[in-house]
Amino acid sequence: MARSLALALYLLVAGRRGSEPEPLRGERPAGTLLWMHIGAGSGRKRLAQLARRLSELRPGLSFLVTAEGPETPDAGGFPAATAADRQPPERTPAITAFLDHWRPDLALFAGASLPPALLAEAHGRAIPLVLADIRMTAADERALRWRRALAGSLLGRFARVLAQDPDTAGRLRALGGRQLPVEIAGRIEETSEPLPVNEAERAALAALLATRPVWLAVACPETEEEAVIAAHARAMGLAHRMLLILVPADTARADALADRIAREGWIVARRSHEEEPDPEVQVFLADAEAELGLWYRLAPVTFMGGTLASGGSGRNPFEPAALGSAILHGPHPGPYPEAYALLAEARAARRVSGPEGLAEAVTELIAPDRAALLAHNAWAASSGGAEVTDRVAGAVLAALDARQGEAAA
Repeated sequence: MARSLALALYLLVAGRRGSEPEPLRGERPAGTLLWMHIGAGSGRKRLAQLARRLSELRPGLSFLVTAEGPETPDAGGFPAATAADRQPPERTPAITAFLDHWRPDLALFAGASLPPALLAEAHGRAIPLVLADIRMTAADERALRWRRALAGSLLGRFARVLAQDPDTAGRLRALGGRQLPVEIAGRIEETSEPLPVNEAERAALAALLATRPVWLAVACPETEEEAVIAAHARAMGLAHRMLLILVPADTARADALADRIAREGWIVARRSHEEEPDPEVQVFLADAEAELGLWYRLAPVTFMGGTLASGGSGRNPFEPAALGSAILHGPHPGPYPEAYALLAEARAARRVSGPEGLAEAVTELIAPDRAALLAHNAWAASSGGAEVTDRVAGAVLAALDARQGEAAA
């Protein structure tokens, strides 16, 4: 590991800095504790997904989550056995108190944040360090030109370094030396496990629908019902057998919605009334709970409701992506901006600007080849994110096992 005069001076100053009152901390979770730090360029939801996967692969693990900045991060989405704390300031007394309390068995730093005093103290305690989900641009590398030795010394303390892409891997080796254990893992992405389905029910409905063109509007709020019905009317002008499967955002509105659709002259059937999407049905109201896995599998095209106007809650677009349904959405991603950004980068979704754009997109995607291309790209983006999560989880567990093996020897 390369030594750095700049790091030695930094640590000297950190040791002389005054202390401050320690924050109240919860009890350390029992058993093996994995500390996950959310740094610049990474994200809480993505690390929460990684934590859930680690918990599946190694039941009994506990987690501590911190984030860059002075605030304690939200641990929502992490496994139940998760504690949260704020990142300690770069002062030796604060860092000592933090590590004395939590006693992590491994630390995963995600993103490009490398707090020198914290990393040096953790490494000095023989806590295995893993750096993941890091992307370094040419501009980032140039910004380090006066601190290359310090950055290289910090990188040399990591047992595993998992870069997002080949360019980042090359830049990290230039800083940390050829012996730096860098590998290309990809970017950790927030994805979604395929929603479950009753296969017998799916097969029966697929046979009933046969070759009918089908599209789905999911989690549709009242404010978007007009746009969805108008888009369906326009699509039916080109494909008169087209079926709309409509999932309202609020199932309590199902009665009023069914009445409205029927008054406008549509033939409507309702799932909650145990009705079927028979050949004459034009709108099938899927107003029963917990069946989205069924509808995503039956519909080649899905419009993500709650995205045409701001303030919508919507659903995770990786739900239909994981099941091979092409995705349409409006300009407002709600709580899933990263997911929509990834799908846009992969050309795996189509954004529409408003009601007129939705009608045009549904009409165009009647063509199976166009829907299939979007659906394939969406599935590839979803499955690729799951592969990265598994790759990083495997590296973390390998580093943890190596540490525990050394302790037992």
